[in-house]
Amino acid sequence: MWPALTDLVLPRRCAGCGRAGEVLCGSCRPSGPPLRLAGFDGPVLAAGRYEQRLRSAVLAYKERGRHELARPLAELLTLAALLSLDARGNPVVLVPVPSARAAARRRGGDHVLRLARIAGARWRIPVGPVLRLVRVVHDSTGLGAAARHANLAGAMAAARPPPARPAAVLVDDIITTGATLREATRALRAAGWPVLGGLALAATPLRRR
Repeated sequence: MWPALTDLVLPRRCAGCGRAGEVLCGSCRPSGPPLRLAGFDGPVLAAGRYEQRLRSAVLAYKERGRHELARPLAELLTLAALLSLDARGNPVVLVPVPSARAAARRRGGDHVLRLARIAGARWRIPVGPVLRLVRVVHDSTGLGAAARHANLAGAMAAARPPPARPAAVLVDDIITTGATLREATRALRAAGWPVLGGLALAATPLRRR
């Protein structure tokens, strides 16, 4: 009821193109198959390139408080495509990469955990927020690949897996150099988790090259 009344006063606009109607219209959602990113120990898929309309939508969700974008963005996470690359048939758990507490407070909550929970509910797959930051990390904006790796090296730890040892599927928002996913993978494996791969909303053009 309340969303409908709000739309009468302030019609929803697409975060990608600004058109009134859906919060993320069909023309602003990535089309075609997901991007498979090279350079990881296991398959990592991104819904699209971090540019133009997808970039606008991700930034609106992450930095500008548009939490209503969580559901349409979570729908872009292509778990089925990732599982099709794996023949082991293991049970899986979605593991969001952790956000620093200060960043989560500024954004009104952990935005990656929110995405993972919506995706997990959609696919009936458990979500395990088992990763945590164990030291301070700096904002990676503007850092190159080597500096991002140094910033995150040894920064994460993970709880031990349950006895069934499900395979972890990492969830992130944007992949630039891949340093975050590599550190998350290291921490999970050090705790005894099998890691199947990773999913992200977007990958930067740098990552694609």
